[in-house]
Amino acid sequence: MNLIKIDGVSYDVGTVELKRDGEIIYDHLTKGTALDFSEINDAVAARYSYSLKIEPKPGANNAEYDEFYYDITNPKSARFVEFPFAQSKLAFWAKIKAVSDVLHKSYVGNKWGGLSVEFTPVKPQRYAN
Repeated sequence: MNLIKIDGVSYDVGTVELKRDGEIIYDHLTKGTALDFSEINDAVAARYSYSLKIEPKPGANNAEYDEFYYDITNPKSARFVEFPFAQSKLAFWAKIKAVSDVLHKSYVGNKWGGLSVEFTPVKPQRYAN
């Protein structure tokens, strides 16, 4: 999983699906409706949130997966993350909004998987010119 870094650490835990959401932020002081009923909105910034889904490597032990889970659920106010963005990377401070995974039971033993993590930026990454 060399697609991302969290606090400068890369984890090699398995298959990764990465989703990026962009949000345009509007100035609430200039938001309104004109006399011709058209909307008035001044876009002032943009922020990018990321969602990460991980499945452990087949046949591997869960030590790295468990270490990753323990790290991302560490109660910190913000984490410094680095994600792919366009043909480069985007690094920013983010809050971990939600973490969840599923326990798969089998005759061989228990295995955690289906890990989902949501990252929300602490502040916008782009501002209007």
